[in-house]
Amino acid sequence: MTTEALPETIPLGKGIAMTFLRNQSYLTRVEIGGGPDDDVLVVPLHWHETHDEYIHILEGQLEITLGSHVKTYDHHDGPICIRKGVVHGLRSARGVRCVVEERTEPMDEQKEILFRNLMGSGKQANVFEAMQIFYHGDGRPVFPIHIPWLERMFVTVVGNFLAPMLGYKRKIESLKRV
Repeated sequence: MTTEALPETIPLGKGIAMTFLRNQSYLTRVEIGGGPDDDVLVVPLHWHETHDEYIHILEGQLEITLGSHVKTYDHHDGPICIRKGVVHGLRSARGVRCVVEERTEPMDEQKEILFRNLMGSGKQANVFEAMQIFYHGDGRPVFPIHIPWLERMFVTVVGNFLAPMLGYKRKIESLKRV
């Protein structure tokens, strides 16, 4: 699949869409409609080994968990830096329109590939698919008792060994034109 065949915007849920911003300072823009029947965006607790993440809220508000601290942010807060290794998660407010942009440092195609594989099919990935995508995309889940080496090992064993053995394969491996 070439990059020309990939849609610029993918649905993340009812009333939620992610647009990939090529050649701009931010990588993605997520728009949460905030309608009464729209879904709430929930990004479970996770962490990254190689990327810092920057979240910039343009409109509305977003509850962000950083480590053990939970705070509601809005556009007045400016870009929020989430350093690699820091446990974090996101949650939008029901009924509140929110527009948020995200980028990583270093900025590369890895994050777009992760999002497209994890959420681009329109259905929730199972644990084998998710860990395979995390293995190749710098995502690590957080267990109830956060033990980084165990979470890293879980992603490696399930994502790099079990998932391929069971026939799972990422749909998108590169954004390079073929």
